[in-house]
Amino acid sequence: MWLCRALAGACCAGALGCATSSPPAPAHAAPTAPAASSAPGGAPSSPGGALSAPPPAEPERSAEAPPRERWVGTLELTKGAQPMIAGRIMSREDAERWLGPDWRALSGQRVRVLAVLRDHVCEPHAQCLQGGRIPLLEQVASVDLCTDPGPDGRAEGVDCAPSPAQSARCKAECSSLSDSCDHQGAGDRGALRRCGCARITCEQGCEKSGEPSFACR
Repeated sequence: MWLCRALAGACCAGALGCATSSPPAPAHAAPTAPAASSAPGGAPSSPGGALSAPPPAEPERSAEAPPRERWVGTLELTKGAQPMIAGRIMSREDAERWLGPDWRALSGQRVRVLAVLRDHVCEPHAQCLQGGRIPLLEQVASVDLCTDPGPDGRAEGVDCAPSPAQSARCKAECSSLSDSCDHQGAGDRGALRRCGCARITCEQGCEKSGEPSFACR
């Protein structure tokens, strides 16, 4: 409304006879008081007719938003100095927020992250970690160092058992590595036996660490 009035005033100032375009009000006409208006529900309106609206409510988390899962793994650094946990990249801001400004010194330690995992699909000819995608840890709610209980049993450690979602994803990666191994060792019985052994070891490791390690042990 204020923009329309401003534009009307600008047009009026630039037009001849604009100020006298309306006939003067009769001298005997007494100004009438404007009727009091009320807001919906009986609440009186503010001066000028504008309703006093309450402040907007804080948006709630959508029920369809992906849930946060527990992801554990060794804290590593990518070539670009990005924090990476079990092959999943986290932002530097989240690492500094939860682990402090010297978070890089914690490289090599196991951590537990509560976050949403999202696969970023890479554009054609872009450099990606694997399979044309980059797994990202977003909406991070916590990052903790994995610790064991103290010798007296009083100090509680940080449980770093992988979540069911991470175990399932780990086993899927083991299966993909096994298929690739079988393809490369086709026709070689010894190689195929080693591939089968590596798959079993890999899947067993998923239950403990959540990180796929495809090697026969």
